[in-house]
Amino acid sequence: MHSRVALILCALLSFCYDVYAVSNSTTPTVRTLNGTYAGKYLDSWDQDAFLGIPYAQPPVGPLRFKWPRARDEYFSETRDASIYGYSCYQYNSHFNLSEDCLTINVVRPSGHTNERLPVLVWIYGGGLTVGSTADQQYNLSGIVRNAQDSHKPIIAVSMNYRLGVWGFLQSPQILAEGNSNAGLLDQRLALRWIQENIAVFGGDPKRVTVWGESAGAQSIGLHLTSYGGRDDGLFQAAILESGGPVGTNLAQPSFYNVPFENLTRSTNCWTASDRLACLRSLSSDSLFAAQQSQVWNPIVDGDFLQAYPSTSMDNGEFIKVPLLDGANSDEGASFSVKGLDNATAIFNSLMYWRSYALSPPSIRKLLELYPVDDFANEPPFGRLGNETYPKYGIQWRRDAAIGGDIVIIAQRRKMCEYYTRAGKDVWSYRFDTPLWNQTAPISVPHFANVVFSFQNISGALGPLPQYQSYKELSTDIGRAYVNFVATGTPNGNSTNTTGGFPSWPKYNLGSPTNLVMNSNGSFVESDTWRKEGIAFINSISRELLA
Repeated sequence: MHSRVALILCALLSFCYDVYAVSNSTTPTVRTLNGTYAGKYLDSWDQDAFLGIPYAQPPVGPLRFKWPRARDEYFSETRDASIYGYSCYQYNSHFNLSEDCLTINVVRPSGHTNERLPVLVWIYGGGLTVGSTADQQYNLSGIVRNAQDSHKPIIAVSMNYRLGVWGFLQSPQILAEGNSNAGLLDQRLALRWIQENIAVFGGDPKRVTVWGESAGAQSIGLHLTSYGGRDDGLFQAAILESGGPVGTNLAQPSFYNVPFENLTRSTNCWTASDRLACLRSLSSDSLFAAQQSQVWNPIVDGDFLQAYPSTSMDNGEFIKVPLLDGANSDEGASFSVKGLDNATAIFNSLMYWRSYALSPPSIRKLLELYPVDDFANEPPFGRLGNETYPKYGIQWRRDAAIGGDIVIIAQRRKMCEYYTRAGKDVWSYRFDTPLWNQTAPISVPHFANVVFSFQNISGALGPLPQYQSYKELSTDIGRAYVNFVATGTPNGNSTNTTGGFPSWPKYNLGSPTNLVMNSNGSFVESDTWRKEGIAFINSISRELLA
């Protein structure tokens, strides 16, 4: 008990880096609250990696579907932390899967263990149904190396969290237990683990930036509005890529009555006196086989989420931290309905699209505000004009613009406005570079930016030297992120041959701007395109169940 108290004091007061953190070119070790872990030295990066460290008790058996519980053990032997842990259960995956998947990874520059380095925490996306820290698209070494090269070293962290039915099963009994939204509470417990342990890795628990894309950014947005906007000091800044709280589809709890019945019937738990206990008694394989097509999302549970995010934002009930927030030029190209050739087809699609159930008057207003031939009010790749692609439909661009704005782009603008109005520093971007192997119709869809953010760790930025400008853009993005994490602003000196980004202005309500990230030369633009359409979407956010 005394050692645990000492370690907690160490983490809070940051007085014991020399004692508990060791780094060398063989096997780096670190003593966490629970015990000592041996990581591995990454010679090619000059970094120490500690992988697959459990941050919660295994959520199995009676703990399945429940909020995570902190590990309460202390072990005396040194445990291995040189490989990624299991990935959480998901479908169509090549990862090694297990329910015992709640692990965390820490990557730090070697030789900085006696410092209090700022911390960048990655939360992956994937619709809360897929994703893993073991995915090499999310290798943290690239952004840490960028920081090393910029002489602004940081520590990077990533965590696994439960997905699908394992993380977001919703039923009246789950709600009554107080266990709704377990996957989001996994993330929160991981953030608490960071607060308690990151100091012994050489990190500063008072300078933590959370970073996520898509559902990862949505998750961060929900943390920002959690507990009525109560700030527990788990992070001090946020980077949101293509997602946020307003625009997240949070269905009513009753929406899941039928899916829950279907699940319990397919597992022979429907007639059990305690259906939830029956589901918890199933083997992992049985539950995995029974649940494949249903999508489970967070709900407003009255505890973690006390109101819809749009209501929380309107009431000023959100954690107020500096933001770096952005979206891609043509987000809706990734998930819009194809084969739509006229306004009637788009109207019918939007009636049921993504379970938002927009009202007919709202759809008619959207079609009025997104006219098919409006080129003057569009950024590149966001065009609404008639384009003939047999598999896409004549008005596919129009539908994609509406869909992308509803889910991502409108809420990006709304977040920038709310946080600027709250007196916080905000920097907004529009990512505007298509992937090097993009085929017609050319666009900058959802997720296209991620390989750039992660510094081309998979080589997917395109062959050199033809795509040298892509690599330089990636480096510029990484440096802006590192600057933001280390200094509180994305602006900083660059030694890139391109000269780096232009000065990135803070968001201003009187003259709002984005930094446009383009491989042909980044620039600053007015954030006023599709002004009327996006303003209308933000005005009906409650209708969108957000």
